[in-house]
Parts: sequence; C-alpha cells; structure tokens
Amino acid sequence: MLTIKKLCYDELPESEKKNVSNNGSGAEYAEYLLIYQDEKLIRIFSDAMEPEDAIFCRDLSWISDIIKLAYEIGRSEK
Repeated sequence: MLTIKKLCYDELPESEKKNVSNNGSGAEYAEYLLIYQDEKLIRIFSDAMEPEDAIFCRDLSWISDIIKLAYEIGRSEK
C-alpha cells in the first residue's frame, strides 16, 4: 500500500533529519513529502523553499514527477 505524508522538519523521523539537505537557508524551514510503500520509506522530497519564495520562476516540476510515481506504484499493486 502506498502512503504519502507531508511533514515539517520537526516531524521527520530522527533517522531522516541527518540526511536532508540544508537547502541554503536551513533544512528546518522546508516541508517534506515522504512516500512509503508497505510502510517502507522509498522517497523523500523537500520543497526547499520558504513560502515567500514560491514564485513563477521556481522549478516545481518535481511535484508532477511525484504524482506520476505514486500513480505508477498504485497501478503496479493491482
């Protein structure tokens, strides 16, 4: 079963806090998407920006990649 969680830095598992990028302004300011398959963490993504930095020139194409990945994983579980 596929599960996706949206977490802030403080909510990340301790084992993952040391693995996330500093993102220039600090990992604690980012939010994270964690993708689990059968309770195993398979991917972690960061928005790597503060809300005021979410402008049109930012490349947010990774979001659609996550949606496609989730769709493909879901299809393979049938």
